[in-house]
Amino acid sequence: TYDDFLEELPPADCRFAVFDFEYRNADDCVFNKLVFVLWSPDGAALKNKMLYASTKDFFKSKLDGISMELQCTDLDEVSEEAMRDHVASVLTRS
Repeated sequence: TYDDFLEELPPADCRFAVFDFEYRNADDCVFNKLVFVLWSPDGAALKNKMLYASTKDFFKSKLDGISMELQCTDLDEVSEEAMRDHVASVLTRS
């Protein structure tokens, strides 16, 4: 579940994560999107933040099927609502 995903994000350390997000639009169409998440909380050590930021593109390039990316520094930015809004904004770009 999304709550389980959030529980795995440490409050003071960075992480890469991939979440298979199910999005349902206003027309009731369902889309599953693999979202790459860079979790870099404010409480993480600066050295770790720099390490994760500098290796993100390389790491992400080794993964297949990633549809979009979300960079987050606090739980509000990685909330289910924020993820839904991000996926919706990418899907509805013209």
